[in-house]
Amino acid sequence: MTKLIAVLLALGHFEVAVETSKGYFRAQYPDTEIEVTRFLRAIRATLESEPGHFYSCVGYDGPARDLVHSPLAERIGILKNVRTGLRSPGLADAPWVVGSDHIRDYLAGQPKTTLDAQLIERICVSLLPRNYMQLYPTRAGAEEFYR
Repeated sequence: MTKLIAVLLALGHFEVAVETSKGYFRAQYPDTEIEVTRFLRAIRATLESEPGHFYSCVGYDGPARDLVHSPLAERIGILKNVRTGLRSPGLADAPWVVGSDHIRDYLAGQPKTTLDAQLIERICVSLLPRNYMQLYPTRAGAEEFYR
C-alpha cells in the first residue's frame, strides 16, 4: 500500500484516489464548497479505520493564481503552500504539490496514458525515496486535512 492520498486538481473539478486495505477509493467532485465538504466526509469515513498516516499529493497543471479560486485548495492547505513556496514531500501538515513539469516529464515516458488521480499517485511515488514513510514520519501536532 502506498499510503498516499492522490488528488488531480483541474479547473472546476478534482479527482481523488487512495489505496486502502479494502481496495482503492476513487471519486470525482466539482470544485465547490458543498462538494469539497462531501469529499472530506467521504475520505474521513474511508480512512478512519486505516492505521497510520496518509501523505497527500496533489497534481496540478495550471497557473498558481487560479488556485486562489479553488475551494479544495483553500480547505486542504494548498494555498498555504503556494504562498510560502511549495514544500517538500512527506510533510504531514501540508499537501505536496506536483506541478506541470513533473507531470509532463512522467507522461513523456508513458505514451497513451490517461491523466487521472491514480497516475498522480504513480508520479508522486516515482519522485519519493523508497523509505519515504520512515524518512517523513508523522509529527506531533501535524494537521492532516482528512482527519
